[in-house]
Amino acid sequence: MANPPPTHLAIICDGNRRWAKSHGWDVLKGHKYAIDEVFEPLADHAAKLGIGYITFWVFSTENWDREKREIAALMNLFRKVFDEKVPRLHEKNYRIKHIGNLAGLPEDIQKRIIDGVELTKANTGLTLTFAMNYGGQDELERAIQKIAEKVIAGKLKPEQITKKVIAEHLDTAGMPEPDLIVRTSGEQRLSGFMSWQSNYAEFSFPEFSFPEFTPEKLAEVLADFAKRDRRFGGK
Repeated sequence: MANPPPTHLAIICDGNRRWAKSHGWDVLKGHKYAIDEVFEPLADHAAKLGIGYITFWVFSTENWDREKREIAALMNLFRKVFDEKVPRLHEKNYRIKHIGNLAGLPEDIQKRIIDGVELTKANTGLTLTFAMNYGGQDELERAIQKIAEKVIAGKLKPEQITKKVIAEHLDTAGMPEPDLIVRTSGEQRLSGFMSWQSNYAEFSFPEFSFPEFTPEKLAEVLADFAKRDRRFGGK
């Protein structure tokens, strides 16, 4: 029996810079094209297929090591998303969420994220999550610190720290774990993405870059996912 579409589809948006360079363009054009032309059509197509959650990893905790010019351009693109696209996403009944170290982002972007999450929190359609300033190890570190604070305060005993408790302190608390994680551009690694949550996720590593990720290519990825023999430990 074919698998139904994933409840939660997570995408590692890789290859923007390489795609731009392959066309002889400035790397910034790859990021701009991805924001302007790619992520929203993918989200719309996912929503039409009944996928409830889609997550885009758009900026990692390691990306701060890039050139200042590129980082500044990315931050301006993120501002554009929340200023121009989130109101339209709200009209589509999408719920916006963020995972990652919010405090590490510029204050004005923090406010845009908080406002976008608040604006759309009652929406009942697709949950669209931006992983910005996100890293799997950083997420686990922050979760462990929160749990340790509760232990020190006497609100939690060490023996009460279960898988459920850990999951409740992750950025993704309240969200289903991803069924399918896609990393574009052919890189066959997760780079720490959703280290805890990916326990039983299926992986896809297509060769095309994220700017080439059309709804038609998403259909191909999902067709492959439908044929997977999913196993969950005991099966």
